[in-house]
Amino acid sequence: GASPRPAFAAGDDPGLRRLNVGPYEVRTSAARIVENFLDMAHFGFVHEGWLGDREHAAVAAYRIDVTADGFVASDCAAWQPRSNRVAAVGSTVAYRYEVVAPFTALLRKLPERQEGSCDEIALFVCPVDEELSRVWFRLAVTDHASTDDELRAFQHAIFAQDRPVLGATVDLD
Repeated sequence: GASPRPAFAAGDDPGLRRLNVGPYEVRTSAARIVENFLDMAHFGFVHEGWLGDREHAAVAAYRIDVTADGFVASDCAAWQPRSNRVAAVGSTVAYRYEVVAPFTALLRKLPERQEGSCDEIALFVCPVDEELSRVWFRLAVTDHASTDDELRAFQHAIFAQDRPVLGATVDLD
């Protein structure tokens, strides 16, 4: 039978703006894409000036808990110059990652200067073959001022920065 859809509770939160981004086809394994999504250590090098800064590259200790479907990484933090499209100043951002199904991960992030709900991003990767994957992002964000195109462009810019470490991207250009 069909497997149930992975949980993404933020997708039902009426206070959050929901938007799909993708698909992207990337010449790498699905597991490598998920690993990159979960890796906070690359922020200061791959996303410098956006999600990271080389002067704040150290990753502080965080907690890992095994769940029935995967794991949760909580108490994560990263200093980010531009944590989302509307961020005007850098701040420490609280992160929580959850792997909820094969090739599916969720990210909840809350900048220290942001009040209210967290932004959430779901990553869905479909392996086409061993070295080709199709990727989608599902955003549930507090940004109600930006257009869909502006939100997609920000997510696109972040994902495009990962291109050199992931492999050739088929449809980013």
